[in-house]
Amino acid sequence: MNIIYSDVCGPFEVSSLGGNKYFVSFVDEFSKKLWTYDYPLKAKSEVFDTFKVFKILEEKQSGKSLKIIRTDDGGEFTSKEFENFCRDNGILHEIIALYTPQHNGVAERRNRTIMNMVRSMIKGTNLPPSFWAEVVETVTYILNRCPTQNSVSLVP
Repeated sequence: MNIIYSDVCGPFEVSSLGGNKYFVSFVDEFSKKLWTYDYPLKAKSEVFDTFKVFKILEEKQSGKSLKIIRTDDGGEFTSKEFENFCRDNGILHEIIALYTPQHNGVAERRNRTIMNMVRSMIKGTNLPPSFWAEVVETVTYILNRCPTQNSVSLVP
């Protein structure tokens, strides 16, 4: 968990069952492990608190500390409070230029994959669109169990 890419996806036209309009994803650069569980948001202003929870949970679970977070310059990760938190915790915050999604490609591609799967699953099962947050969690579960190039190279 050295380098994490993050991006916010939304707003969605239809609120989730919990009244959320966004979700935030965190992607590990090496393993491509994806975290979206418990991270639906009512507003982009909730991103900082969500990041703090993510950092504490994953550092405790993995025993590794977060060194770098890469985000776009969309505003949700650029508050003074966020920058101070990163500095105080020894995290380098690398900001990608605004409107250049190819520079934050890992997170952008993951979000695109998630949303393609969410749309397909909702349409294929005739679920109401308000179930999108639950389907995002399901998709995250599935994607984390699919092999990636890096995870395959680790197998002897």
